[in-house]
Amino acid sequence: MPRLERPLVEEDTPVRKFAGDLRRLRHVAGLPSYRELGRLANYSPAALSEAVAGRRLPSLAVTRAFVRACGGDVEEWTARWRELAAEGPEDGDAPYVGLAAYRVTDADRFFGREAEVGRLLTLVRERPFVGVFGASGAGKSSLLRAGLAARWGEHLVVTPGADPITELAAALADGRSAVEVRAELAADPEHLRVLLRRSGDDLLLVVDQFEEVFTLCGEDDRSWLVRALTHAAGAARVVIGVRADFYGHCARHPELLDALHRSQALVGPMTAEQLRRAVVEPAARRGASLENALVARLISDVAGRPGALPLASHVLVETWRRRRGAVLTVAAYEDAGGVEHALARTAEQVYDSLPEPDRHAARQVFQRLVAPGDGTEDTRRRVTRAELDVSDALLDRLAAARLVTVDRDTVELTHEALLSAWPRLVAWLDEDRDALRAHRRLTAAAEAWRAHGRDPDALYRGVHLDQAHRLAPRLNEAEREFVDAGLAAEREREAQRLRGVRRLRRLVACLAALALLLASTAVYAVTAQRAATRERNQALSLRAADAALDLLTRPREAAALALAAYRVAPTAQARDALLLTRAAGTASTLGQGYTRVPGHVAVTHEINSDPALSGLDYRLWVGPDRRRAGVVTVPPNGFLNLISADGSTAVAVLRPDEFAVWDLRDPDAPRRATTLTGWPFPQGIDAAGTLLTAVEDGVAVHWHPGGTTRTRLPVAGVEIAMPLDDGTGVALTRRDGDRRHVEVWSLDGRATPVLSRTGRVGLTTGPGGLLAVSDLDAGHLTVLRGTDVLLDADAIPERAVVEFARDGTAVTATYRDSVWLWDLRSGEALSLRAPGVEFSSVRYERGELLMVETRGSLWRLAVDLDRVIRDVCADLVAVDWAAHFPGMPQRPLCS
Repeated sequence: MPRLERPLVEEDTPVRKFAGDLRRLRHVAGLPSYRELGRLANYSPAALSEAVAGRRLPSLAVTRAFVRACGGDVEEWTARWRELAAEGPEDGDAPYVGLAAYRVTDADRFFGREAEVGRLLTLVRERPFVGVFGASGAGKSSLLRAGLAARWGEHLVVTPGADPITELAAALADGRSAVEVRAELAADPEHLRVLLRRSGDDLLLVVDQFEEVFTLCGEDDRSWLVRALTHAAGAARVVIGVRADFYGHCARHPELLDALHRSQALVGPMTAEQLRRAVVEPAARRGASLENALVARLISDVAGRPGALPLASHVLVETWRRRRGAVLTVAAYEDAGGVEHALARTAEQVYDSLPEPDRHAARQVFQRLVAPGDGTEDTRRRVTRAELDVSDALLDRLAAARLVTVDRDTVELTHEALLSAWPRLVAWLDEDRDALRAHRRLTAAAEAWRAHGRDPDALYRGVHLDQAHRLAPRLNEAEREFVDAGLAAEREREAQRLRGVRRLRRLVACLAALALLLASTAVYAVTAQRAATRERNQALSLRAADAALDLLTRPREAAALALAAYRVAPTAQARDALLLTRAAGTASTLGQGYTRVPGHVAVTHEINSDPALSGLDYRLWVGPDRRRAGVVTVPPNGFLNLISADGSTAVAVLRPDEFAVWDLRDPDAPRRATTLTGWPFPQGIDAAGTLLTAVEDGVAVHWHPGGTTRTRLPVAGVEIAMPLDDGTGVALTRRDGDRRHVEVWSLDGRATPVLSRTGRVGLTTGPGGLLAVSDLDAGHLTVLRGTDVLLDADAIPERAVVEFARDGTAVTATYRDSVWLWDLRSGEALSLRAPGVEFSSVRYERGELLMVETRGSLWRLAVDLDRVIRDVCADLVAVDWAAHFPGMPQRPLCS
């Protein structure tokens, strides 16, 4: 006779209801004893009795064994267990934070980083501006919040988001209107210093996730924040947390480069002892413990895996939910899926438990919360609640599972670890990456349209509107309104065109009837018809040229379509499209991708194939046939920064305060000539590799590669110092009040004034005494030889990279997908734009633009149009004439 078990008081929770149903299943099976059930299930009677006690959800393995022993449907009960587990079990008392970063209030359970916190506190007390760099998932946010901020005292913690001015205004309002504070900050970025000084004498300002400045912010907001933070350092201690793969982006801003000099901290992986404390101590504070085997297993699974800390924290939460009494066991850890699968299993359980309409909506939510990488890893994207056209119940479900974080009126992924740990999300992003980028551009365009009072000129048209219309199923209400407005405007333009055509036809008919009486009227009609035909041809040519640029991934088809557009109407846009599409067809790679335009020596990336070694190899290639030569190796987070025009000398950054000078005269055996620590960051090298320049404490310095001493020029306030191309002097800019003076100094200290500007300037030196001065605030480029002005150009972006041809006959500028070329002899200019492609390096050589795109391929763009047409005709493919030029007779493309 089986003993009677204590009845459940009431089935008032899902877990107790589950336990009650298991008891009823046992009754249906004939009420076998727990001893008999244990023999059938291969589990102890105590474990089976605990499974129906209703105190906590039993493990899946125990549940399946219990059901199998009672003759129940194992798969049905498995599905029910997973649904109950996904509904948000009671883990509110877990001593771990899961995917979320440790907050300031979590300092009492933040362990393992005590040494790093101490070193960071010392660095922040010594330096007014500090950068904390580390890989995604290394624990930067937790270190800054639960470590640094919790121990500092008075502090503010913000993230930039898409509007950093508003984020700072909200944090600093202090009882005032945040709108008024934002207006003050927007008018003058240096006003941030005033507000921080008012907030406290020893205030700490932490700007976490600083990489959002490069992924979410516009160019103007990015420049504002960099200037505001670098000028505010001193009124408060400013600390930025940056993902390591955005280190190079920071180096593009001179103010950041100067502020971060000797003010950087790297967050690396935890040691085994640090991991042990991070795992064991929080549980011990709650009176719980971990099996020794579990601690060893966790350390083994996490060690050597970059970015694994959030995954470990998540699996510990899941293991805590499955604990037995006060002990976290290996069995519970494995039941949760371990470090490798716990996060994916949680996400899949939540996704599988959703009804079909909510699954589609959930996919849209996750895709909106990701900013696809462009040369970097994908990043999470914070959005307003209004952007997500889904129910609050779905968001609450995702937030309860800690997959997303809902804060005030914003929503974001709880951690970027989800982007690589959940295979379903990885697949969604990979199969839809181009559409995701187009959708992100559409979202930004719709916001800009509303911000400008629904300006009709900001609407999409042509190819972009067609692409946006195809995204209709995934658009929210605001985006649909933007696209619908564009379609309505397109219909109105078409209606106006048709009305114009009808009016023109009526006019031609009238003129034809009067032709016998008034010959001049007939001439007018013919002229009008020709004008209409010319305008139609130009419109079709422009549209075909745009379509050709969107086909750059299929260069032969794109070049043929661009040639057809040029034959229909030889517009500048059709000519540019023809040049670019032909250049795309010449794209070639060397090794694992060019790092810059090749010269005497070509340099390519090369990932180290030896797992025992770390770092990045830069492979050298020499000769006209690009023979494989030696390598320059840099440590992790290092990079090759400068290389002389003759390929004899290179400068590589090893660490934030250490760089090395390499002798490449024997490219088969490149040699590290010298390694310098604590020296100022080199800004330039001359063509022969004999002179290096830098700025140290506002003074220009120069030295010879291999030397151990540097010479200071007797001038203060220097912001930029670049060596002359022939190594005989230094070109520099110095600040005097609100003006910048450009001067050329000989190595023995004699100065020659060049020009003066009121805004910020950039410098590039070239052969034959050429000097390019970029007015960064006005978008103006001036090229001089001595004091003679050879070129004045406008509308050049602030971050454009300027470079001279080696023979001094031309100068180029490049910024993202745009390239400019000026012939310094004739003054002729060429401006090109390749949508969807980003160029990192461009130089003009012997009638060709050599352009290296960010993915490492080399394009050769010939500027001789006749040559380009001959090349396209030599490998011509068919064009769908009717689709691109409706109503127009087909024309021969090649004579």
